[in-house]
Amino acid sequence: MAFVWPLMLLGLLLLPLLAGGGVLLARRRARAALEVADAELWPHLRRAPTGWVAQLPWLLYLAAIALLLVGAARPVASLPLLVNRATVMVVVDTSKSMIAVDQSPSRLEAARAIVRTFLDRVPRGARVGLVSFSAYASVLVLPTARHVEVRKALEALEPQEATSLGAAILAAVRALPGRERAGEELLGRDPVPPELQELPPATVLLISDGVSTSGLDPLEAARVARAHQVRIYTVGVGSPRGSIQEVDGQLSFIPFDPSGLEQIAALTGGRYVYPPTPDALEAVPAELGYAPRWEHQRLEISAFFAAGGFVLVLVGGLLSLRWYRRLP
Repeated sequence: MAFVWPLMLLGLLLLPLLAGGGVLLARRRARAALEVADAELWPHLRRAPTGWVAQLPWLLYLAAIALLLVGAARPVASLPLLVNRATVMVVVDTSKSMIAVDQSPSRLEAARAIVRTFLDRVPRGARVGLVSFSAYASVLVLPTARHVEVRKALEALEPQEATSLGAAILAAVRALPGRERAGEELLGRDPVPPELQELPPATVLLISDGVSTSGLDPLEAARVARAHQVRIYTVGVGSPRGSIQEVDGQLSFIPFDPSGLEQIAALTGGRYVYPPTPDALEAVPAELGYAPRWEHQRLEISAFFAAGGFVLVLVGGLLSLRWYRRLP
């Protein structure tokens, strides 16, 4: 056990002084009572216990002070907690085609709304990460149970240039636990076979208009995902008719291509979702899987010491009132 404010523990050195003061105070009160009471009536009037039991309230107060001082030092301990090892990487297309307005207010804003809806419904404790991609993929948030980090990164997304679906899929898979060296062969390196028995459940949620213009073959990356037991759910954003949009001062046709998204989902055992309505997205969080595991995590346990100190003060006070009709 460690302490955030260990200097607070120096207060424990005062406990012997407090204990000595309590003994002196008890003796003084006993002598004062004998002086004012009739010696023959004293045994009949005195109902409080004698010996060390008579000091029990005071001992409880001392123990309470010790617990409160330890709590004030902010102890931190490594405790076993049951955590969900299931993980999902959210992958958002930020290529320039996502500025198209065939899905209101734009494809990128629609993708942002989809991720917000997903985060609202994903189980607490599930680990979520975020990847954005255009000509290349960037892992913005590694898998974490702090979904607020994903929300912050999501709001900062801006449209970029070309689109590489394959790079995005591979980056997402390699960010998942136990899959850090997945797809080495696609990067020109010696392949590393996956250790399937060690892999926790993992899912990729890919949100895109489906158009891939550069980089790795998306289907090759999807095969890597399948080999590492990663399901990919794809969500299409855009209109089947595409969109005509002014890009760099010229009118351009921006297509929407769901066929690649459908193949990726089918190849990995996931599902293609279109249109991305809340009802259609409802089942995705429920299919993430659950992999409970005991893990040691460092947690501050000040509250336990504070609660123990409060209980001891309460018990000591009740005994003092019952035996001596006073506090403390």
